[in-house]
Amino acid sequence: MRAHFGIDDREAFAGRLGISKAALAYYERGERTPDASVLAAYREVFGVNISWLVTGRGDMFDDPAKAPAPHTGVDIVLLQQLHDTVQAVYIECKRTPPPRAVTADAGELYNELLGMVADIRDKAVVTALLPVLRDRFKERISKSEPGSSKVVGS
Repeated sequence: MRAHFGIDDREAFAGRLGISKAALAYYERGERTPDASVLAAYREVFGVNISWLVTGRGDMFDDPAKAPAPHTGVDIVLLQQLHDTVQAVYIECKRTPPPRAVTADAGELYNELLGMVADIRDKAVVTALLPVLRDRFKERISKSEPGSSKVVGS
């Protein structure tokens, strides 16, 4: 459920359910089974189908049309990481980026990454693809004319 909603902070998620962070950790690891009041909280707070929560079968939500949307905001930490990558590539290529180019290029890499992954929150897949993005970007920068604001392939 936390992954679906993009909530990395276990304590914040537990707070919404009215349980402790430790209790949520036990449930997530399968070390304990939530009682009826916790199951009811999942249903009340998130609209979760209790049968799905317990068995994994059926729809995740009682009424999928009313289900809260998953987290779709931009991953700021990832965007900053891409920004740092772009800056480093410009330096390695001995290029001075045009004004605001680093931010724009980082945004383009983020969008490129979105097209490569099924779930941008899947850290393992994203981490594995970052070197690929970096290499592709470096190749484009290397092929562009020095001082040009145009990157080949952009």
